[in-house]
Amino acid sequence: MKTLKHFLAALLMVGVFAGCEDDSVKAVLKSDVSPNVLQAPSSSAFVLTLANKDQNFATIGWTATDYGFKASVTYTLEADIAGNNFANAVELATTNSLEAALNVGATNDILLGMGLVPEEPTQVQLRVVSFVDDSVDPVYSNAITITLSSYATSFPPIWGMGAALKGWGPWPANAVEWQSSEFRKYETIAYFTNGETFRWFGQLDWGPVSYNYPYFTTVSSVFVNGNDGDSNLRVTAASGWYKVGVDLNSKTVTAVAVDEPVLYMTGAGIGGWDQPGTGVSIKMTYIKPGVFQADAPFVSGETFRFFAQANWGPLSYNYPYFTSVPDYFVNASDGDLNFRVSGESGTKKVTVDLNEKTVTLGDPPLPVLFITGDDFGWGWNDGQYIEMTYSAGNGNFTATVNLTNNNLFRFFPQKGWDPSYNYGYFTTVDADLANQGAGTDQNFRYVGTTGSRTITVNLTSKVVSLD
Repeated sequence: MKTLKHFLAALLMVGVFAGCEDDSVKAVLKSDVSPNVLQAPSSSAFVLTLANKDQNFATIGWTATDYGFKASVTYTLEADIAGNNFANAVELATTNSLEAALNVGATNDILLGMGLVPEEPTQVQLRVVSFVDDSVDPVYSNAITITLSSYATSFPPIWGMGAALKGWGPWPANAVEWQSSEFRKYETIAYFTNGETFRWFGQLDWGPVSYNYPYFTTVSSVFVNGNDGDSNLRVTAASGWYKVGVDLNSKTVTAVAVDEPVLYMTGAGIGGWDQPGTGVSIKMTYIKPGVFQADAPFVSGETFRFFAQANWGPLSYNYPYFTSVPDYFVNASDGDLNFRVSGESGTKKVTVDLNEKTVTLGDPPLPVLFITGDDFGWGWNDGQYIEMTYSAGNGNFTATVNLTNNNLFRFFPQKGWDPSYNYGYFTTVDADLANQGAGTDQNFRYVGTTGSRTITVNLTSKVVSLD
């Protein structure tokens, strides 16, 4: 025979108590519940890697929650950093089954959003929340602890600054970029001046992060401790071009002498077909590996080409080499498929990026970023979005906006819907912002106090902060 609690539960489930579901009824239900039990996986430590981003790394299972009556239960697997007591819990999966397979890439994005440092093992607690409907209190399972190591998905550069390079300031004009394609590993080719000093900085400014000689455990003999009060690196080798690698993980600096990176322009399109390195040919200014810039006097209707050495061969770059070229140039369709100047004659700044295979004219346009969402009207009509202010010095976008608790928003690099930057794109997000959730657009949900807030976004370091 059913108990009174079972009877009340059944009545509530069919709506008999609709409109009068008070705390006493919930208490009756809750007292009769047998919570589910979260089962520990076979391994307690997992290292996530980019190479396995499309694979599953674990399947987490649990027993069913017994409510004392037949119920359709939704289970949500939650995670938080161990010790937080699930104060900042995030959803890993939502399902009606008794297990959830965890994908490497999707879980890694969530871990980065939680603030996990890539490649650093971190203890994470898991639990399962059982949910029937709003009339029944959620039920929480036991918690288990596993160790997870995430991987980086963005590789922002560091910058060298000092008299050994282009001088001690100003920012950002005299900063030398060290590019990165691996987590905390950097490399560039730059000209170093003997006897002068420099240091690396984690941002396009003097602070807060910088790296001097004592930071490293192994440093190439090209450099010594400057012993100048700031312990900068001093160039002890001959002045010249060096390929310098910086590994902040192993705290090492490598350096090897190399030839100067060069790129020349020549052709009637800039005044004459002189051998590169002679006559009116133009030696472009080296910006960073693969990127060169020059002011060139273009001649309408004439042709030209880029050359990788002060000679006709062996390497040159004609029109078809590039994937993006301004309309000011066309394919000459001559024997060498040179560039032809199709616009009016005149001096223009030209930038060549051999890595991206692009040619651009003029100063690169400043990037733009917009916010739209519940507080703005979700659209591109006047007043339905906010354009953020860009700072070339640090790459930050900022805007002061009024945000309403529990409302949604997202970032867009244009006045249009595609592409966009949602919660999952970023690796570090302010605690007053939450993920809208899996299976949605993963918009930002504002969980702070309603009012005016200043949002700062960095698309390179993938950070969103609120003041």
